[in-house]
Amino acid sequence: MFGSLLRKDKGVHFLCLAGATFSTLLVVSVFIFIVRESWPAWKNYGFTLLVGEEWNPVSHPPALGLAPMIASTLWVAIGATLLATPLGIGAGVFLAEFAPSWVGYFLRPLINLLTGIPSVIYGFVGASLLVPLAEKFLGINSGESLFTASLVLAIMILPYLVGTLEGAFRALPKEYREAALALGVSPQYLVFRISLPLSRKALLASLLFCLGRAAGETMAVLMLAGDVRLFPLSWFAKGEPLSALIALETGTAARGTVYYNALFAAGLVLLLLVFAINLALFSMKRYFREVVKID
Repeated sequence: MFGSLLRKDKGVHFLCLAGATFSTLLVVSVFIFIVRESWPAWKNYGFTLLVGEEWNPVSHPPALGLAPMIASTLWVAIGATLLATPLGIGAGVFLAEFAPSWVGYFLRPLINLLTGIPSVIYGFVGASLLVPLAEKFLGINSGESLFTASLVLAIMILPYLVGTLEGAFRALPKEYREAALALGVSPQYLVFRISLPLSRKALLASLLFCLGRAAGETMAVLMLAGDVRLFPLSWFAKGEPLSALIALETGTAARGTVYYNALFAAGLVLLLLVFAINLALFSMKRYFREVVKID
């Protein structure tokens, strides 16, 4: 009996190790492939790719500046996360702590349904509803802007924040809640001074995921950001994030050309940008561990 259980444990361990190894090799292989395909562009243009503000790969000589697209990506990703964070925290806290069971029964499937809607549908709805409203009330020419794209992306990443935070709240030991209520603290104090600080790691992990999700989103930003290759000086300007640039122009670039290599360079920048965001958020964990205390 014990020998059978031991063999099963070893089998599960082997499957987990194989899955982790395969996933790691897959990511490394994608990274190596993108570096290889983009290397001629980096070799010939170097740091100009990151700081140049003009993109015209078919000119003579080609102009390959990615700075406007990098800035547009940051505006959209960070803006969407900032918009979604208070809504996600509020909805997660409500579902975990205050919502009646019948309300949660109906709300959870509706929130989870948002993750299954194709991004092109979000873009279509945003172009039909948000773009005219932005043009009318915000004075944005034609209504397309990085802000409009951020609004739609905030809705797209909201379910991940809500689900993660609600799950983190429910995973907390019941003893914390029971001890706090026994001391006579209010439910609001319990949530904001005890439950939220204890759930900060899960919240940071979900923010990490949402930033990467928003930075890599393609169809919604392609339809709503404005597709303008000028350096965006505000959130309400038009722009073209890196993902939209790659989606728009990959089909027109012949393999092996400078144009083709430059698009792979844009893909590498996007990959490194997402990695940098993840690294920065992981480094914040120590800071939060030191300054966030339960009072």
